Amino acid sequence: MLKPRSLAAATVCLAGLSSLWFSVAQDFIHRPPPPTDLKILQIGDGKNKSGIKILFKVYEAPDGNKGRSTYIKFDSLEGAQQQVEDWAKLPSSITSREHKTYRYGYLVSDRMTAIGELPDSHKKEFMIIRRDGLECYLIESESSQVATKIEDLIGYK
Repeated sequence: MLKPRSLAAATVCLAGLSSLWFSVAQDFIHRPPPPTDLKILQIGDGKNKSGIKILFKVYEAPDGNKGRSTYIKFDSLEGAQQQVEDWAKLPSSITSREHKTYRYGYLVSDRMTAIGELPDSHKKEFMIIRRDGLECYLIESESSQVATKIEDLIGYK
């Protein structure tokens, strides 16, 4: 059994460590986003065909190019992987695919860049399809620079 002095010392140490952890976490949460020249035009939500909530943002660059990001968080890895595979069927061609794996061989993240065609036109669309754990992102824009800037905003944690 701990003596009263030891118990008091342990309590003080634990309180100090807790306050240090909270201050670090607060700095992490309140870190300002990176500077960007993109303007948010619209923020919205909806549900996919499985009933899972979807969030989206539409951005505009100073040159008038627009981009859209779609975000879905799944409860299971299988659902997230299936969403990425479904999105991978949208573009006409996938230009690159990167995987990051954990040391035990588990796939942690997946990133694809692709070129698609906009509906009702013959304009090309640049797409970035990403999965980080259970979170999935689809970024679409006629401009690869706008799509990359949107991904930079998302990648900031």
